[in-house]
Amino acid sequence: MNKNIFLSIFVCLVITRFSLGDVFSYTLEGYPKEERSCYLQSKTIGELFQSATNTKVLHAECVKETETGFDFVIEYESGAKLDFTSTDYRFGGVYQKGRYEKVKDCIDNLPAQSQIFEKATGLKTMFSYCAHSGLSSGKPWEIIITAPGKSSIQPELGGFMVFTKPQKVTFSEIFSGLETALSRHGSILADLVFSSSFPMGEASVHYFSKEHLNFSLDHVTKVPKIENCLAQVEEAKSWFKSSSNPPFTIYCGGPQFGEFELNMGVVERASFTYQNSIEKFKTFDECEEHKTEVLSHYTGSSLKQTLGGLCSRDFEEKSYIVVIFRQAKQ
Repeated sequence: MNKNIFLSIFVCLVITRFSLGDVFSYTLEGYPKEERSCYLQSKTIGELFQSATNTKVLHAECVKETETGFDFVIEYESGAKLDFTSTDYRFGGVYQKGRYEKVKDCIDNLPAQSQIFEKATGLKTMFSYCAHSGLSSGKPWEIIITAPGKSSIQPELGGFMVFTKPQKVTFSEIFSGLETALSRHGSILADLVFSSSFPMGEASVHYFSKEHLNFSLDHVTKVPKIENCLAQVEEAKSWFKSSSNPPFTIYCGGPQFGEFELNMGVVERASFTYQNSIEKFKTFDECEEHKTEVLSHYTGSSLKQTLGGLCSRDFEEKSYIVVIFRQAKQ
């Protein structure tokens, strides 16, 4: 063979080899049934993936069918394995990925959640759908939104335990308070979902953030009457008007065993601390009568500023104490 012809064929083969990308696979799980056949739908799924990623799809295959959806594996050609951002949380801890009891409610809220996703991540949605978690949960329908690309702001899932039934506070008020608290951390609240089970419940927080955040809801006082607790709510709220990280909610919960509890929810580390007084009293009214005197013993620190105090039955005893709230001096 002529050396020039051989060299030309060799160069052509090399160029062809390096112009092709490697082959990778992408798994799509729980996608709703939209066609009479899973195999027919795999073709549509492959086309959607190719259009969204600007890659060449070599093969799209149906690999599993459930009562509510299909699973697919997509093989695509690319110079490198693609990154994706998705609300399909791989680790949610104990908190629920599901948000809705009925699939219709999930579908109705999908457009709004997709808008939040795109605004937070700056990415264009590739797949958005409602999938059944398969768990025996009261709210099994979860929202899956996926986009090609890796955003610095990621979908996150966290939450907090709810110890007693909230009183005299609305869901909107708690949502708004948490939304404001998250914005202080440069994060965006997408959904707040409550699930109840005796004797306590939980709240799942779906949000977008550059880092995983910690949430907590502490019950800090026990009082005999709802009127006592509601008064404490107003007093406590007045302390945090200029705080850098105030509670996102302060409310009364109960009744539990005839008592009401003051609850405070915070995101990340609270700007305040609280401790029980050494002094103890036989009744709530006696504690209230001596509260100012007790607080005077805890005022004057060079390091800590006393915000105030609330009377509470000791969680382990029948006596009453003053719960003293402080924060570091600026």
